[in-house]
Amino acid sequence: MVTNYPSQPAHSQGESLNTHDIGTTSQLFIDDHLVDNRWGVEYLTETVIRRFHAPIKHPRNPLIPGQGGLLNVIRDEEDGLFRMWYQEYWDQSMEPRLYTYAIAYAESSDGLDWTLPRIGEHEFKGTKDNNVVLLGPTGGRAESPYLLHVPERFKRGYKYVMLYLTDDPKSSRLIGSQDGIHWDPASDTCIATDYTPDTHGTIVWDEKTERFVWFTRATNLYHTRGARRKVGRLEHTALWEEWPLRSENVLLPDQVDAETNHNYFYGMPTRIYGDTYIGFLWSYQHQQDITVGLATSRDGMHFQRPADRVRFIDVGEEGSWDGGMVHASGWVEVGDEWWIFYGGTSGRHHEIDPVPGIGLATMRKEGFASLQSPPGGGFVVTKTLICPSGRLWVNAEASSGQVRVKVTDFERKDVPGFEESRPITGDGVRQEISWDGKPIETLAGREIRLEFEMTGTVDLYGFGFTE
Repeated sequence: MVTNYPSQPAHSQGESLNTHDIGTTSQLFIDDHLVDNRWGVEYLTETVIRRFHAPIKHPRNPLIPGQGGLLNVIRDEEDGLFRMWYQEYWDQSMEPRLYTYAIAYAESSDGLDWTLPRIGEHEFKGTKDNNVVLLGPTGGRAESPYLLHVPERFKRGYKYVMLYLTDDPKSSRLIGSQDGIHWDPASDTCIATDYTPDTHGTIVWDEKTERFVWFTRATNLYHTRGARRKVGRLEHTALWEEWPLRSENVLLPDQVDAETNHNYFYGMPTRIYGDTYIGFLWSYQHQQDITVGLATSRDGMHFQRPADRVRFIDVGEEGSWDGGMVHASGWVEVGDEWWIFYGGTSGRHHEIDPVPGIGLATMRKEGFASLQSPPGGGFVVTKTLICPSGRLWVNAEASSGQVRVKVTDFERKDVPGFEESRPITGDGVRQEISWDGKPIETLAGREIRLEFEMTGTVDLYGFGFTE
């Protein structure tokens, strides 16, 4: 069967220069970066829409009651263990207010049942019978742990490198460890003097610019009037050196935020996945709740958010363990899912000693957003791509329909042999696209478009090429 595609303009003026070399990185439909057009079969009245998807909170939450604060979880590739570092809080007195933080450690074989090992190295709350792994360089406050996702060549031989904050002395610091439990004091390096922004900071390595990028709460130039929490960005060519504290604002609250009084951005832990910056934005209603939203960027400077500001992870019901505040810092890949561990509290920001907990929310791999066809079906046409060498796959939920792919050139003329692929049905994150007797690898190096035909209601999350 040959499908008659609706006739639409092939490109706008200047589009001919917009050819993308995507390589073998996953391409998410989280924005229209690679989309030339999308429409329904009845394209004058219907269209393919973008849907954002929130993860599902696990029914066993909280997995770790009574513990929490800012946290970070990775899955060790060697032994498969889930490893967690989180912020432990100690309010020693009320008058005068004396409080401190330590970084504690937990581990799990399945991500659900967690062990808090008794490490016995650091005195905290008057005892060494605890799971504390790091205090400040002089034995004082340590908080906001974040394990860096950077190439091995920048880790100075350590398996783990952590960014953390301390008030003793006031600074942002890096430290290395071979096991995640014993942190080497000889590696402890100040990268920002007199700077502890009270929230998660994240440093990523951008292969395109060959620079480290640090997302943090912006340094506040307004010491009296006009202060607002916002997301700032710093960059540097070196990791283990002191960074110049000249941040650029990359995300500010707007009118939509103001309508819900979420006029502060508490932080935005950020990772690079493929060629996309993905940020978990913590929106803060002053002295009230903190929720997690989604922000994405292709260059690390210009971020987009869902137009309706749908909450990625929302607070729970009033009075529940996460009914006051929630915050998440990233994800762990588990099979075809992404697991997002998050901290929560039953009380809001203004409450003294809100009860913390640690929970889990899960979603499909790369499942932040999809292009969804209307019931009658729809089409998505990409901009021109340099065809990589490898097999084409799609991440799609097509249980109520199917997906076919055709390959065209810049002018949308059919490439012989690739007029129509075999249909994809069902639900899968890596469903291979094939044409009878024609491997798409034969087109490697050519300028092509991919045209996705969706019959029925289909969610198309992304695509890519295997090596």
